[in-house]
Amino acid sequence: MKTKLFKFLTLSFMIMFQWGLAQQNITGTVSDNAGVPIPGATVVVLDTNNGVTTDFDGNFSIMASAGDVLSVSYVGYTAQNITVGSSTTINVVLSADNTLEEVVVTALGITREAKSLGYAQQTVTGDALTKTKQTDFKTALAGKVAGVQVISGTSSTYEPSAIRLRGETDVLYVVDGIKVSSTDINTDNIDNITVLKGAAATALYGSEAKSGVIVITSKKAKAGESYIEVDHNTTVSNISRLHPYQNEYGGGYSQAWDQFAFNANTDPASWAAFNGQNIPYYAADESWGPKMDGTLARHWDSWIPNHPNFGELRPWSPNPNNIKNFFETGMVNSTSLSFGKGGEDFSVRATGRVNQGTLPVPNASRDTYDFNINASLNATDKLTIYAALNARVQSTDNYVSSGYSSLQSNFSQWWQRQLDMDRLRDNYHFEGAFYTWNRRSARNARPQYWDAPHYEQYQNTNNNKNSTYSGNFGLNYDIMEGLSANVEVKRRAYNRTSWSRGYIGPNSLSTQASYNEGSFTSEMNEVIAKLNYDTRITDDLDLNAIVGYGAGQNKSISTSASTSGGLAIPDFYVISNSVDKPNYGTSRSNSSRLSAYGLLSLGYKSMLYIDGSYRLDWSSTADSKNNRIETFGVSGSFLFDTLIDADWLTFGKIRGGYSEAPIFPGTYQTSPTYSSGTAYGSLASLNVPNTLANPQLTGGMRTELEYGLELKFLSNRLGLDFTYFDREDSNLPVAITAAGSTGYTGLNVNSKITSSKGVEVMLSGTPIQTADLRWDVSLNFATLEKTVDFIYEGIERNILDSWLSWSSMDLQEIVGEEWGMLYGRKRKKDAQGNWMYYASGNHMYDNNQLLGNVMPDYTGGITSTLQYKNWDVAIGIDFQEGGLYHSVTDMFSMAAGLHEWTAGMNDKGNPKRDAVSAGGGIHQVGVYADGSVADIYRAPDSWAWGNWTRDDLWLVDASFVKLRQVRIGYTFNPDQLDKTPFDAINVALIGTNLAILSETTDWGDYRGAKTPGLDPSELGSNWSGSYYASEGGQLPSARTFGLNVSFKF
Repeated sequence: MKTKLFKFLTLSFMIMFQWGLAQQNITGTVSDNAGVPIPGATVVVLDTNNGVTTDFDGNFSIMASAGDVLSVSYVGYTAQNITVGSSTTINVVLSADNTLEEVVVTALGITREAKSLGYAQQTVTGDALTKTKQTDFKTALAGKVAGVQVISGTSSTYEPSAIRLRGETDVLYVVDGIKVSSTDINTDNIDNITVLKGAAATALYGSEAKSGVIVITSKKAKAGESYIEVDHNTTVSNISRLHPYQNEYGGGYSQAWDQFAFNANTDPASWAAFNGQNIPYYAADESWGPKMDGTLARHWDSWIPNHPNFGELRPWSPNPNNIKNFFETGMVNSTSLSFGKGGEDFSVRATGRVNQGTLPVPNASRDTYDFNINASLNATDKLTIYAALNARVQSTDNYVSSGYSSLQSNFSQWWQRQLDMDRLRDNYHFEGAFYTWNRRSARNARPQYWDAPHYEQYQNTNNNKNSTYSGNFGLNYDIMEGLSANVEVKRRAYNRTSWSRGYIGPNSLSTQASYNEGSFTSEMNEVIAKLNYDTRITDDLDLNAIVGYGAGQNKSISTSASTSGGLAIPDFYVISNSVDKPNYGTSRSNSSRLSAYGLLSLGYKSMLYIDGSYRLDWSSTADSKNNRIETFGVSGSFLFDTLIDADWLTFGKIRGGYSEAPIFPGTYQTSPTYSSGTAYGSLASLNVPNTLANPQLTGGMRTELEYGLELKFLSNRLGLDFTYFDREDSNLPVAITAAGSTGYTGLNVNSKITSSKGVEVMLSGTPIQTADLRWDVSLNFATLEKTVDFIYEGIERNILDSWLSWSSMDLQEIVGEEWGMLYGRKRKKDAQGNWMYYASGNHMYDNNQLLGNVMPDYTGGITSTLQYKNWDVAIGIDFQEGGLYHSVTDMFSMAAGLHEWTAGMNDKGNPKRDAVSAGGGIHQVGVYADGSVADIYRAPDSWAWGNWTRDDLWLVDASFVKLRQVRIGYTFNPDQLDKTPFDAINVALIGTNLAILSETTDWGDYRGAKTPGLDPSELGSNWSGSYYASEGGQLPSARTFGLNVSFKF
């Protein structure tokens, strides 16, 4: 036995030795017809797992034997197969593939040739998306796709960004065929993103994709690849923009000082020494107080018993950086480890990522763990098995968001400008008690309105934990030549738990502790089956047909509970510790859908293409007697460059499409629902709905017509993609008033009609391309006009949202007008354009006046990538022109005397806050109601509080040009890595959210120039939901810099 084993090992060794001697190191370069190196080209020994990619200079090195065939390929070029001979140097020249036979992933994961598509789509590679390693892929997408408007969350928080695609926010997100939430996605695992914009492109998904689909394809190992990749980046972020504060006057309602008056009956005898000392109005949360001129005064912390500062007089002086000093340096460390291996009949790739970081806001952190794996196996010549699993586990300590009553609402709306943030941080908690700047008086440490800011961050804490698991398993079977079958099951499960506490301690604002907790779970299960037939009918005519079936179910359940009456046992935060009966709430949702669909594609001479898709859906959310809808789309494209013999024209295509997409009503919109509440004694509590259910309600109908033109010039050095679309949404649900006799207040009916049209343009080019230098640049631009055509008989306007109870500000849609009109109180002018004033000097106004529109006139972006030898520089810019939003921060920062405009000099050269009789005040010129001339000066506080409900004063132009991303990278040459275990190393400096390059810097009235404060690109948290029409208290923007290092071996 040992002899046989020895002979076998010896023979194996000799065979391997001879095979090793037969192999040789083949080196060479891959370049184009102009001699320009092609980096990233794939060189594979056919019928093996042996493969490499070229470096930046187009060089490659691979082990191969004489007689082996090397396959050399690169996107946009015609592949070449070269047989290895006696030479060990092989230089390959690839010719541009003028037919542009690149492929894209379209609806339902179907792979199509880009040239054949008759509808608008745009693809962004994963590398282009993640050059600066942003973890929110929506933010990373800003400025890269025409028609996609990214509304960023505040960059100093964890607020997610939002996407408007052709003006709509209900976009469908799909990863490897699995419908997911936009927050599920690991950007390090993205191979490419395809944005399907119109209904013709998304018809196969049905009504849930009516507003567009973002299709994400994960990275997979290619045949011949075998690698391990490590990618690490460390970033730091700091506050970059603050609201424009005044630094002349401190806290209070008046510039006059109060003096401490010793009371022998109540005060300690030692306090007699304090008699007559200057004290500010601590209880004020405004800054109309004394001038900060160094006058000695008793600050808030000088009343803390036993504190070293007790009894101390300090100068009443400015603290220009007091808000900035609250924030810290945020830091994020992210490490991704990937493994990939691909062969002739298998592929497997796995990625794990750990992302841990803190915000610039103190005591706020998040840990995110991602794991992604996909694999495929050709089990037989006919059967392919594939599967994928994606997991994300995330924990957030102290989720921070903007909005009214938030930290920034405190800092920029209700604050005292003299406060020293370091003292607030160090002194808010002393000897077991809590203290705040906003104490009620010298003798009473209880807050009037606000706890100290660090109290909010370190005592009133919260935690969110969520986990997401999604995956699929599928089989592809080749039945016969041209005919294949596919079956796939998909699942996504999401779970979130959260808790928050309201802490109380000595001298805290709240006198009753509280605790809240909640949970939310959802799951999506889906199974699909389809047949695909692909054949060439004649030499000139080819056909592709797909028929399929799908079934899906969505479930969710949420629960919430909160204590009532405080906690029975102090500092024991559980629901069962509630003094009174806790408050409970529960909601459930369950819906299911069946679908059948078909796609037919015809191609004639690789020049003319026609597609038609048809889909039937049955949904449980619709009336059981009328629960079927039919979605269809038809599109065509004509490649006219095949008929033009011109060297300058590389590619030319015209395309057009039409589609109809009915919409199902929302879950439980067609039947009455009763919400449960906290039990009343032993009796269950149910709430009767106020809206009468309409069993015949539908979600409406969308029809869309789209035209496009695509051109490529000079061997793809210059490109143009132009799209025009025109769509109508009809029979949309609208709420109307129900007759009082019904017992209901309202009823939803189908009647509303809106129409939208727009233009999308994408320009791309390579202005410079030499052996050492390549510059690629792209510009995209998009317009959108959405009009309200009809609401309901007798109804000409509908209030979409109303968020300011102090005034009459709301967002409306009006028949015959552009959608998204802002209405509210507007200052009056006479026929000659003069401002009109009441006798008090306040602006006269009219209610329910048109103030503007929230939608931008156009959006777009510029992307530039420069490669010089081993260096690469990438820049991303996005822009928006037009659109308004209402700023609560501007409104209250004026009213509270915090804004810089409330101080400084007036047109006489005197301080505005000096008495009007002494030459101070704000100059107002106009007329009174009787027509007489008004030429007066108003005290700034009188002006601010007299006019704060004039909504047009606080509208902000949302136009901007933003430098979103910058990357400067260096890739090491292979010869520099010869003595290392690495095949490739890249090091890069990265920066995000760097600067607003252009924005509105004028109030547009007699207030003149203004210093920008709020970032118009960041409205992630607002008072108007997905309309993004108002900000309630936006936190400052943060600028991020970092270092990225990636290894491959």
